[in-house]
Amino acid sequence: MALLTSAAIKGYRDYTMRRIAYAKFKVGSTEYKTNIESVKVTDSGTVEIAFKIELASGSGTVSQISLYDTDNQLWLSKTENLQMDSVAEGFYYVVQLDIAEVTS
Repeated sequence: MALLTSAAIKGYRDYTMRRIAYAKFKVGSTEYKTNIESVKVTDSGTVEIAFKIELASGSGTVSQISLYDTDNQLWLSKTENLQMDSVAEGFYYVVQLDIAEVTS
């Protein structure tokens, strides 16, 4: 039996959408800050946060992505292995968050 109403779950989704401020990705030992391109809730209720991963020059491997809130606090960190082989190449990265009540 669910304890939270659909309005409460929507409130958590809306809060997440307002609080996510920017992303970072790591190539080698260097972190790069990037803007959030979009934050939306899908028809199924998943919060999708999208951003671009691009290098101004050179190549390398993206080893980590991170999301930060409006207070510069880390909200999400994920290990990756994305090859960036040329300056013309980049990634449009989407993080999907399912916010739901789980009862045991």
